[in-house]
Amino acid sequence: MSPEHPTISIVVPNYNGGATIEATLRSLIDQQYPHLEILVVDGGSTDRSVEVIRRFEPHITWWVSEKDSGQTHAINKGFARATGEIVNWLCSDDVLLPGALHTIARAFQEHPGADVVAGACKLCYPDPRRNRFDIPTPLSVELLPCLIRIPQQSCFYRRSLLNRSPVLDERLHYAMDFELWNYFVACGAKWHFIPNVLAEMRFSDGNKTAAGGVKITREIEDVYKRYVKERVPLTFWHRLLRYPLERVRRRHRGKLFGFLIYYPYQCTIILLLSPFYGFRRVRWMCWTEFG
Repeated sequence: MSPEHPTISIVVPNYNGGATIEATLRSLIDQQYPHLEILVVDGGSTDRSVEVIRRFEPHITWWVSEKDSGQTHAINKGFARATGEIVNWLCSDDVLLPGALHTIARAFQEHPGADVVAGACKLCYPDPRRNRFDIPTPLSVELLPCLIRIPQQSCFYRRSLLNRSPVLDERLHYAMDFELWNYFVACGAKWHFIPNVLAEMRFSDGNKTAAGGVKITREIEDVYKRYVKERVPLTFWHRLLRYPLERVRRRHRGKLFGFLIYYPYQCTIILLLSPFYGFRRVRWMCWTEFG
């Protein structure tokens, strides 16, 4: 690793993101990070995406526009071209905040034993009253795969960890990052956490994550069963007993509904399941965001 600036590779997958990809690319270029690889993988967009990509071509290490089998496949294509010591991907509707890459490089330098460095991310919704920060901690890793609190945009890792082919499971269209974190844990990767807010995840009505709903929970459940062997998986009971009310809670966030119905019911189910699965694991499993 260079004593000052390790090379960082960022893959930007895109499909018909012409309205947002410019902000994504500018957020990378404006980092003014001296050893940055930007790899753009466009899935054959039919909007103005390619026009925007061409405008930024002098700053892009490699790019392609051709049909693929989805976002996960596109990211894998980018990883196959990456040569950086540190890697991540950034979807074409998200942005890195100023100074993020310098912060990441410094964290890896100051903690040379770390394989993964994760920072915070600001989640931005069409209704700004819902905006919040996702701040990962060691508990976020300890409770995998029950807890989903590691923001992909702010999680960077050594390319040497990507020692399987394909890197991301292309059967997953929503939870490929969640599966990757579980893979890192299974491989014994060492995590380091920083409090800095590194990125913004920008939700919209057309955003894949915002529209995923139940499909996301199916993939989360699949990943859980891969990494936790239980006769009756905790996810079975969660989907049966807790998720229906979580979906209602997503639409009805008022205090009255919460205190009279939601919280008493959830506490009852948690107490019933805790003797079999452990209090913390049951307590922290929550799919409210995927309603």
